[in-house]
Amino acid sequence: MSMPTFPKNDPPLSREGSLNEIIASIAAEELSLSHILNAEGEKLQYVLGTLPGLDEAASQDEVLRVNQSVKDTLSGIIEQQMMLSAKLGAALKAPTIPGPAGTAGPTAPDGAAGATGADGPTGPTGATGPTPTATAVFAANTQGLPSTYRPIPVLRSLCRMPRLCPQILLPTRRTPCFR
Repeated sequence: MSMPTFPKNDPPLSREGSLNEIIASIAAEELSLSHILNAEGEKLQYVLGTLPGLDEAASQDEVLRVNQSVKDTLSGIIEQQMMLSAKLGAALKAPTIPGPAGTAGPTAPDGAAGATGADGPTGPTGATGPTPTATAVFAANTQGLPSTYRPIPVLRSLCRMPRLCPQILLPTRRTPCFR
């Protein structure tokens, strides 16, 4: 048996042209399947005696044999249809390969600036933050200080902010707090 030969495509097909040819071949197969379905329908009409111009109908045994033949043919058509559907899906999902980039076109001139819009509405007020405790203030005040500093208790009468700083950091010479 010899190998099949295919005619030369002149000019050669591009990728897009090849995909179009695949889709066209799927359409031709679909058309041929529709002709087979039509022939099977006419076969059933003939054996049942519903075609115009027929005088006698087929026997029950003939109807059963034709029915099995149509059933087998439809089963093959369904398999072929599923294969064609998958083939068409693959052809439609085939990625397109972009060609080389062309040269950049000229830059358009800048347009005039538009008018400034109106101010928007003021947003809602945020939640009140936490009130610092004496321990938190002390810890914040003592971070990164040299070892010559140490906390000294201050009398409330000397400190103007007794709720915020019950203890204050002073040098070791014990100078009073006059804030």
